[in-house]
Amino acid sequence: MSSFKQLPISDLRTGLPKFKRQVQLGLKRIAATYYGQVVGFLLPLKDVAGFEEEGWIVNSEEISLSEFRSQLTECWEKLQVDVDCIYLTYHTRRAAVFVSPRLAPHLSIPISEVTSKILNVSNEIQAEENVSNYS
Repeated sequence: MSSFKQLPISDLRTGLPKFKRQVQLGLKRIAATYYGQVVGFLLPLKDVAGFEEEGWIVNSEEISLSEFRSQLTECWEKLQVDVDCIYLTYHTRRAAVFVSPRLAPHLSIPISEVTSKILNVSNEIQAEENVSNYS
């Protein structure tokens, strides 16, 4: 059984080793927030399988978990502008994925819990009706 959790970026940074394992196993999905606004989702790889073939992921990067932890602010800022997802690696293998809020309509998460809190590119909160139109 998977759980969904909203978590401030600061808590994600400090608890990343624990959360990485839970996400990797598919036990948890995390909406990372910054001052209450969702800036990215930490998900198991299976949640985005096929997204590149569907054209939903166009630009992606790979980064080690240790770099991700130390550069978390830069990572979520990239998701707002030019990167669709960041694959997190652990010992050179992909372990999890940090995806842009733009992909929310395609994710298997309870979208109704975050639609009013998604930070869009212009640094404004998207209205719920705008996000719901993508579904």
